[in-house]
Amino acid sequence: MKEKFTVFFMVVLIVGIAVYFSYTNGWYEFRRNTDTPKEFLNPTSTSKENYSRDSIEINNQVKTLIARHKDFFYSKEYFEGTNILIDTIVYSPRLDKLAVLVITKNPASRQLQPAKDKHYYYNGTSYLGVRKGDTISLSWLGPVFTNSMDKSELSNELREACFRTFVSKDTTKEYSYKYNLNDIRFWTSSVWRLIDETN
Repeated sequence: MKEKFTVFFMVVLIVGIAVYFSYTNGWYEFRRNTDTPKEFLNPTSTSKENYSRDSIEINNQVKTLIARHKDFFYSKEYFEGTNILIDTIVYSPRLDKLAVLVITKNPASRQLQPAKDKHYYYNGTSYLGVRKGDTISLSWLGPVFTNSMDKSELSNELREACFRTFVSKDTTKEYSYKYNLNDIRFWTSSVWRLIDETN
């Protein structure tokens, strides 16, 4: 009987220690649900005309970034022939701010190790935009996805990263990402103050 009690005590002790360390080291974060709660999903939309006009403006801004090899487009793999695909634009309620999921398409020959059985490859990231008159000022946000052979798969991964798991594990820092990009609260979060400071 004493041996059974000792074994039971040891099991409880080990489980208790494991739970303690998982919480103190943040390991529980990997199991945390980071989906945007339904009551905070951003319902904002705009007209097809506005969306199309903004897509063209963003495309032009991205072309400038590519020409200057700036931000996400620092690599020489990007060139004037890089195809820019505006995957998704998400708007703030006042339509003065936006988040853009961008995918690029390049010939496989521009890869460091070109894929032999594919003609093209895709990279993806996201930018935040602030409307200034008729122009949109872009700031690189991330995350980064590279060397995808499937555009649809990359689009899904990018949306998953921005709309479901963008929430930062460390929400104690001033500029941490406390909300996903499809969360109505995202538009008043501290990340916009950081953008104002850098522009």
